Amino acid sequence: MLILQGVTYAHPNRDILFSDINFILNKQDKVAIKGNNGSGKTTLIKMLLGQLRPTSGTLTRADVKAIYIDQDYSLISNQLNVYEQAQQFNSGALQEHEIKTRLNRFLFTKEHWDKPCENLSGGEKMRLTLCSLTIGHQAPDIIILDEPTNNLDIQNIDILTAAVNEYEGTLLVVSHDEVFLKQIHVEDMISVE
Repeated sequence: MLILQGVTYAHPNRDILFSDINFILNKQDKVAIKGNNGSGKTTLIKMLLGQLRPTSGTLTRADVKAIYIDQDYSLISNQLNVYEQAQQFNSGALQEHEIKTRLNRFLFTKEHWDKPCENLSGGEKMRLTLCSLTIGHQAPDIIILDEPTNNLDIQNIDILTAAVNEYEGTLLVVSHDEVFLKQIHVEDMISVE
């Protein structure tokens, strides 16, 4: 799905951010991206998504659908309510009751359906993002999670863990949460230094 060979990145007119990354990401791999703050993890993600190009080296990317769930939950539109947000992902034309059943599964009961997304907590936004992905007609080939357990309580971490473990595609996770990485069965690591 992704092949990195000698990948180096430097911001224009600046020092090298990271260098000589070599990695092959195959279908259904679960991989952690690790590094200190400012080491280039987000830059590497943007490269993997095709938003940036390496300064040197080669990055080969298969034609895959990737979803990036960032720390700001930018897949969530604050102008919509919970039900409308879920409906945005309804490419498979699920019936209203099917969408509401999925919302309930992610702890969004009838009382939450009209709640504006701008009023959701970080944990609720993470749950709604994951719920919305289950509503989509086709699951993405790759999900990239950026510090997904930050600001989540234990209940939301448990829901996140269960959803990630049910996902059958490729997973890239930026996280310092070793317990979470173990619970989701991360198999390998890309180190960005």
